[in-house]
Amino acid sequence: MTYKKKLFILSLLVLSLVIEAVAHDCFLMAKPFRPSAGEPVMVAIHIHDDFPGKHVAWNLDRILRFHHWHGGSLVESASPSPLPDSSGVIIRPSQPGVHLIAVDWAPRLITIEAEKFTEYLRSEGLNHIIRAREVQQQQAKPGRERYSRYIKTFVYAGEGNDRAVRTVVGQTIELTPLDNPYAQSVGDTVRFQLLFQGKPLSGALVSATHAGTEKRAHKYAQSARTNREGIVSFRLTHNGAWLVRTVYMLPAVDDPEVEWESWWASVTFDVQ
Repeated sequence: MTYKKKLFILSLLVLSLVIEAVAHDCFLMAKPFRPSAGEPVMVAIHIHDDFPGKHVAWNLDRILRFHHWHGGSLVESASPSPLPDSSGVIIRPSQPGVHLIAVDWAPRLITIEAEKFTEYLRSEGLNHIIRAREVQQQQAKPGRERYSRYIKTFVYAGEGNDRAVRTVVGQTIELTPLDNPYAQSVGDTVRFQLLFQGKPLSGALVSATHAGTEKRAHKYAQSARTNREGIVSFRLTHNGAWLVRTVYMLPAVDDPEVEWESWWASVTFDVQ
């Protein structure tokens, strides 16, 4: 095999990894989701194309903000030290009720080949960006994007204060349940409100899926667009862990490194 051919194959492999990286969801997983009050809970960051997937290293350099809320009050605002194997951190929900863990991950840059970038935009329902690229005659150009992650999980430590469910923590993009998922059962519906820069975001595609779903190429169990108030609802069809997630994108402003900026939000919880 010639050097040029080897280089070409390597380039294709690297490109495929880049495409997979941007397609992956990022979310928090708690173990267990339903502890007793005072029982330690491991919170891990997962980045994977399947749910629940596998954890990645808890990298303090990438965490811009770590929040632990209970009853509408901030319990802690600095990430605990990672476990020795960096698989996650330990929190202790000392009071009964619902606890919210929220993490903001630092932005990263990515460049995606033109055709794959269009496929990615289409799969995420980002039609306004597809149209913008057409107007700017950029369909044949790679997509240069800065993306950041805003992720939440809810832990249920028994009957108690559930104000943390509806607490808005001020993430750039934020999914907030309007109903307590831990007060619901299979067959019930949970509403979520999507905020972007503190205001309801309408027309955004939000998806939900549950553990055990075979999810490839952005095929989720349920998907719907937010209404004028940024609200969307999903029916809880299965027991176990659930993921609700979305991504929003806009043209980058005065940034020579990228043309587009995206913000990803996710929420996880458990259903019984």
